[in-house]
Formats: sequence, C-alpha cells, structure tokens
Amino acid sequence: NSNMSTTSAMKNVVVVGGGIQGTSVAYHLAQRTTPSKTNIVLLESEQPASAASGKGGGFQARSWGDGSPTQRLHEVAFDMYADLAQELQCQSYRKLPVLSVSPGYDGIKLAQKNKALSPLMPSWLDGKVG
Repeated sequence: NSNMSTTSAMKNVVVVGGGIQGTSVAYHLAQRTTPSKTNIVLLESEQPASAASGKGGGFQARSWGDGSPTQRLHEVAFDMYADLAQELQCQSYRKLPVLSVSPGYDGIKLAQKNKALSPLMPSWLDGKVG
C-alpha cells in the first residue's frame, strides 16, 4: 500500500546461524526493537550452539585477541558476557584467571619476573621442551 509509512510497516529480520554471534545478534535486536513491529527469525541447521560455539563451554579470554582490527570488538564482546549473565540471571557464569602457555625459555623467564603472572605459574612449567 503506497499510503503506508515505511516506519509503521512490519519488519522481518532473518539471522543465519545459531552460534554465539547469531544468537547474540538476534537477542540484541529483540532488546532494541518493538515486538509488534519486528519479526526476528533465527535460522540454524542443527540446534543452537551445535558447532564451535557449543564446544568451548562459554570460555573466552579477554587478552587472547590477536591485535587485528577486530581486537576492540573481541574485548567488548568479552566485557558483555558479565553484563549479559547478570541480565539473564545466569548462575553458572564466573570469571577465572587464565594463563596462556607456550614453550620457550625466554617466555618463561619473562613470565616468572612478572609479579601478576609469577604466582600463577605451575611448577612443571620450566621452559624445557622434550
């Protein structure tokens, strides 16, 4: 109908993928739109979180970004987890300390000198490989 305003017409949104990104997009769209004016459909070939998103147990580390142009997005997404867990009253969410381990004597020496990392270093991590 040419008399209808485009702002009053029902909007249909299709989100493809039921992993963490797709479900997050659908959830946040739903939070920012009016249900009577927006129809959001989430398409997933199996079930939500059936692929990679469901295998990490919700694990994310804020410091594990790769420095690429999406680094800031990685950090914002990590920070959103705590807010979303509180908003959804998720009882199982918790932050844990994380240590990324890679072999090499120089890296071990640097980590042992770092006052924040040193207490987290397991005794078996001595830099000896093989």
